[in-house]
Amino acid sequence: MSQRRVCLVTDEMYPFTAGGIGRVLHNLVEDSLRRELDLELHLLFPARTTVNPREVERHFLGKVKAHVASVRSEWDTSFDEGGVYPPPGAFTDTVCHAQSMELLLELRRLEEEGTRFDVIEFPDYRGWAFCAIQEKLLGCGLEGAQVVVRLHSTGGMLAPFERQLLGWEHMGQFELERKALLDADLVIAHIPGVAELNCSFYGFPDSWLDKVVREFPPVAPKADPVPPRGEGEPDLLFVTKIQNIKRTDVFVRGAAGFMRRFPEYRGKAVLACHTANSAYLAYVQALIPEDLRSRFLFTGPSKDRDALMRHGIVVISSDYESLNLTAYEASSAGATLVLNGACVAFAPGSPFIDGVNCYTYGGSVDGLVEALERAWRAPALLPVEWTAVPPYWETPRAEPALARPDPDADLPRVSVLITNHNLGRFLPETLASIADSNYPEIEVIIVDDASTGAFDHEVLGRIEEATQSGSSGVKLIRNPVNRGLPASRNIGLRAATGDYILPLDADDCISPTFIRLAVEALERHREFDVVVPSTGYFDSDEGRAQRRFIDYALFIGDCPSLGMVANRLSCATSLMRRSLFETLRYNEEMTSYEDWDLYLRLAHAGHRFLVTNALHFHYRRRKGSMISGVNPRRHQELLFQLHQNLSRPLPSGVQLAAFLLLATPPNGARTAPAEPTSVAAGGEVPLRYGVVDTLNSTLKRLPMMHRLLKLAASGLTPEGAEARPTRYALVDLLNRTLKAMPVVHPTMKQVMKTTSKLGMGRR
Repeated sequence: MSQRRVCLVTDEMYPFTAGGIGRVLHNLVEDSLRRELDLELHLLFPARTTVNPREVERHFLGKVKAHVASVRSEWDTSFDEGGVYPPPGAFTDTVCHAQSMELLLELRRLEEEGTRFDVIEFPDYRGWAFCAIQEKLLGCGLEGAQVVVRLHSTGGMLAPFERQLLGWEHMGQFELERKALLDADLVIAHIPGVAELNCSFYGFPDSWLDKVVREFPPVAPKADPVPPRGEGEPDLLFVTKIQNIKRTDVFVRGAAGFMRRFPEYRGKAVLACHTANSAYLAYVQALIPEDLRSRFLFTGPSKDRDALMRHGIVVISSDYESLNLTAYEASSAGATLVLNGACVAFAPGSPFIDGVNCYTYGGSVDGLVEALERAWRAPALLPVEWTAVPPYWETPRAEPALARPDPDADLPRVSVLITNHNLGRFLPETLASIADSNYPEIEVIIVDDASTGAFDHEVLGRIEEATQSGSSGVKLIRNPVNRGLPASRNIGLRAATGDYILPLDADDCISPTFIRLAVEALERHREFDVVVPSTGYFDSDEGRAQRRFIDYALFIGDCPSLGMVANRLSCATSLMRRSLFETLRYNEEMTSYEDWDLYLRLAHAGHRFLVTNALHFHYRRRKGSMISGVNPRRHQELLFQLHQNLSRPLPSGVQLAAFLLLATPPNGARTAPAEPTSVAAGGEVPLRYGVVDTLNSTLKRLPMMHRLLKLAASGLTPEGAEARPTRYALVDLLNRTLKAMPVVHPTMKQVMKTTSKLGMGRR
């Protein structure tokens, strides 16, 4: 067998970072190296990591190669497959999306240099696998690599246990994590029950479990026999982390209750661990009864952890763990274990057996008191037994066979549906972008929705003449009366003969490679139904020709929770299977957001989307667009109508917490008049607008200064751009200038975020 290359993407690695995830990965690497297989192991760390890659390589004696993803300050076209990749500042759903892109581009760079991986493994948290998975499925790179996600604990999974309120950033991360898990080639779970819990939590179909591999990792050296407990009272030990999900409060209450019930017990309760949250620490300390305070010690992490555990009763009261390395290390050190049996890591099917190698309780304080009594009075238990399984990357797996097009068969036809209403001046450029496509089997259907402009009549008349003479392949449908955009799209659908549908507005354009890329991806991957192009906004033909975009709309695809409050599903244009429209149509009652409405209904019906990482859809920002009339009140009205169109009950796994975001504008900024970026974000307002709104309200108290600044900023809105407050044009110009200064822009953005959080960015 030829040498296999494996890349593990991580931000944790023992001994350079704290935490059990880094220790598990370290153990996996050491275990594989110990077997001296024909294997080349790589580690890839995200940008701004605290880990020095050269120190990591020295630690593993040069047997592992370490890389750090670089941070881009502007476009990188070296991996351009017909578009450009958006810069880091373009990602407004979650910073995890930008990090996912940086990791992908580092993998692509290594690939260009000749380092092609057989396996690329990502952690589940932060959804970092998202961009790499989409790139591979679309055939744009990483072909031949198996993209794998290992179940540790996603932020979305932890949120309910942490009792935290999801914000815009958290909700974006939740959907990115969900999508990465759903689309991955393979998912690794350490113990039974964890994959099933994730499947239920995210509302995945049961078939998702077919790609889950359950492998118990090397966790700790085994102690045989268990060292005897020392003389004197054993202390009650909490050695995980002072954090809500670890339920430190249950430990403190249970320890105090145990001391009250058994006054003859003279030991102490020792919390020898890190603190994740100072406010939670203060809450926990306040739970200690005054007369027992001297018996509760908060020591921080112990230098001699094994010796401490050997002579104590280790309590792990966590609500959720995907593995919990501490439990195995404590058992190996000779500790008596008391575990929350309601936690999936210690539930039946795990190596932990009540009364044999641990004592379990049901999660309550009273149950913990009873379990502590058993642990205190009973003799020593047996050590925990487990069998570490060699990692999956040591055994090559055949990838499922993909649908391969018959070279002799006809290419699938794509019906491009162009809707037009008084946009004839832009129509030639839109048609030219279709003509530039490198996919040959296209039919173009123009549905004119009763245009009234003389220029439109001239352009459409010429198209009609060419069609009648047979010199044009364009099919023109002219509505006798204005029907509205969704109805016009439905009229075009009825006339379409293609296997795939691509809606396109008369003033927008697509890249030359998008149609072929999308068709070939859907032909290979029958489980997907939609391909979404990431979007760049342009305000001049020159800007589009040079790919100098003034703004962006980036998407996650099928995101059924966040999609109910923000359109992170798709832009107006995406390539879809014609079969979808056998049961669905555009809702003709919608006067805007008709695309959002359609995509959300598709996502709730379980249809899956692919999303391009590069920018393949070019959206023209202009005055008088439909969306320019969507003010905050109108946005709420349309959103209510959109929700009324959804089927009931909502799908399993949909997080209703997303609706709380409607009451909390992102970054604390007040709602501003909507612009194209706001549509992509479902009413979200760029942080810079919130700051400049506050400054504007202050300047209005100085009428002369306000008028002078407004006069100076006039003319900044480009010809053809939609009308908007002058202050927004001014701050957009400043923002574009700062983006060209990679050191300054992130610093300024962080200052504005901090200001906003402190309430200084609000009115």
